[in-house]
Amino acid sequence: MRRKEGKGERGTGRKGDREKKHSPLTLSPSHPFPLLITLVLLLMAAMPAAGQDLPDGFDETYSMASLNPLLMLNADAVVRMEMQHFDVAGPGKATRTVRRAVTVFNADGRDASELYVFYDNRLRHLKKLRGQIRDAGGKVVRKLKKGDLEDYSAISGYSLYEDDRVRVARLYHDVYPYTVEFEYEVVYDGVISWPFWTPQDRGRPVVFSRFEIDAPAGMVVRHQARNGDLEPTVTPYKGRQRYRWQVENLPAFEPESYGPPLAEQIPSVYTAPAVFEIEGTKGDMSSWESLGHWAYSLYEGRDLLPQEALAEVRSLLDGVTDDREKVRLLYEYLQSKTRYVSIQLGLGGWQPFDATYVHDKGYGDCKALTNYMHTLLKVAGIPSHPVLIRAGHHAPEILSDFPSNQFNHVVLSVPLEADTVWLENTSQTMPFGHLSTFTEDRYALLIKPEGSHIVRTPRSRAEDNAQVRHARVKLAATGDAVADVHTRYTGNQQDRVRQALATSSGREREEWLHNHVDLPSFEVVSVDFSEAEAHAKTLSLPLTLKLPRYAARTGRRLFLQVNLMERWSDVPPSSDEERNQPIEYFPYAFIDTDTIRYELPDGFDIETMTLPVSLETSFGRYESKIVMEPDGTLAYYRRLEVTETQCPAEGYDAFRDFLRQIAQADRAQVVLVATAD
Repeated sequence: MRRKEGKGERGTGRKGDREKKHSPLTLSPSHPFPLLITLVLLLMAAMPAAGQDLPDGFDETYSMASLNPLLMLNADAVVRMEMQHFDVAGPGKATRTVRRAVTVFNADGRDASELYVFYDNRLRHLKKLRGQIRDAGGKVVRKLKKGDLEDYSAISGYSLYEDDRVRVARLYHDVYPYTVEFEYEVVYDGVISWPFWTPQDRGRPVVFSRFEIDAPAGMVVRHQARNGDLEPTVTPYKGRQRYRWQVENLPAFEPESYGPPLAEQIPSVYTAPAVFEIEGTKGDMSSWESLGHWAYSLYEGRDLLPQEALAEVRSLLDGVTDDREKVRLLYEYLQSKTRYVSIQLGLGGWQPFDATYVHDKGYGDCKALTNYMHTLLKVAGIPSHPVLIRAGHHAPEILSDFPSNQFNHVVLSVPLEADTVWLENTSQTMPFGHLSTFTEDRYALLIKPEGSHIVRTPRSRAEDNAQVRHARVKLAATGDAVADVHTRYTGNQQDRVRQALATSSGREREEWLHNHVDLPSFEVVSVDFSEAEAHAKTLSLPLTLKLPRYAARTGRRLFLQVNLMERWSDVPPSSDEERNQPIEYFPYAFIDTDTIRYELPDGFDIETMTLPVSLETSFGRYESKIVMEPDGTLAYYRRLEVTETQCPAEGYDAFRDFLRQIAQADRAQVVLVATAD
């Protein structure tokens, strides 16, 4: 099959291709906008009014004559100025203002002319939005008008109702270069998350960037820098205290390929309060325990079920004595009875619906479904704990030493005598006890009435995530072939396949199959997708293929490529530059094994075949060989095991060479020759 999602570079096809969508716990929901736009949104945290306290000699006309030519080299756009200001009036009141100017040099930088501002008129009120365009000489040629704006609901496709909205401003100009300026203000009525500052995003130089927080004297302002020496100056200001971070003349930042997520590479400053308030609910996040205590309080009193529901659960568990089996039965009961639907209104972004609501309606978001599962287990006398987590197949790690609201999802931890079971409660197809790349192997906050603390979710092993393929291929003298193929997937390997197939239509399944069979020409004779919808830890996919001209015939010879469907092709480029970031190429450890047996046509013998290959490194092993079996079949054996998902920076060349040798070995050929004319 084609190089699958997950067996290559982040963003170009890693395993786990269809990321699930879940309700947010943060003030900013998930939105289907490109990564670059998302980064721009994250950059826009706050600012002072126009013209206030700029560096000496700063040109507010943004003419090209005042721009350092070195910052223009190979750039599509340059951030001329960004000033962000977050004014905290109290634990539940704040104002965020932003002023930003970007010079656009060509069409590839045109997205810098767009602004997305999220608000909801409940916790976030958009009070002001202005914009204008300047030409190369700094002259204002157009101001933002009503026709440049769009305003629409930001309800995500998986939510039933949200009060989030997005205001979109677009200011384009047909003559390059031009500079676009935006300024806006958002007033917060309820604050749990403070902004974080990234002074530059991918690929764009920055002339000047500043981030400020003004807070009442005596209020604790917590902050932490990442990937850079970004320390604030702290000064008294009008009876308050002002924290200021500032940078100037930054060259373009290019993250290292095959490295950690961008957020883990780019310089940034994270901020958070010690105390907060949202819709009259007060909390403390000066420690993980105190934040967990607040989160637990939102669940209290919401774990009750009506009598008929209690009777149904007890009947389901009648005669079952093993606790793990009870958990499994209740989890599959949850899956059969509920579906994921999000309703996000104010505090509802953090507080779950009560268990009775979910039982009666049959739906809920991650918080509500986790609370419902917790309640079912409570009826069975089995303790469990909600776990706040930052989910996402490529999500960056949370700052485990910086207590703050860094989460967007909830799962459930069920401690049993022998081990702990982890439950993803939003999926109707997830196997029992499986987390997937969406939530495995990362820090999370386990919620208890007392003693909430950071835990790490389990990391799957290579043997947990297997793809085992057996095939028998009947080869004709013409080079045509028929192949019976059976592939069995486990762990994260089955998860990526099941997510793609479980709820897909017949046509979508056929399209998926054609996209994943790495053959130049084939016809699907039969395929059985029946196991795609099961709740099993394994998934089997049998299929039969016709392969016209699979082996190339030239005169008396047939040139047979023995690796039928699992040929590696992606090899990272060589680099002479010193690497700083670790290599994160694979999202999880895994094992692929292939056993392909060929029935050779009568009258042909083997003329040449490739020698066995065996590779062993600190991060994985590979072996392949071709064997003539006693029954006359030609057998090809291949095994790839990846044991480490992160390699040190200094291992880049060795890692690249490992993949290069695999790609070469996977092109193994056998030459067959006719014994008679």
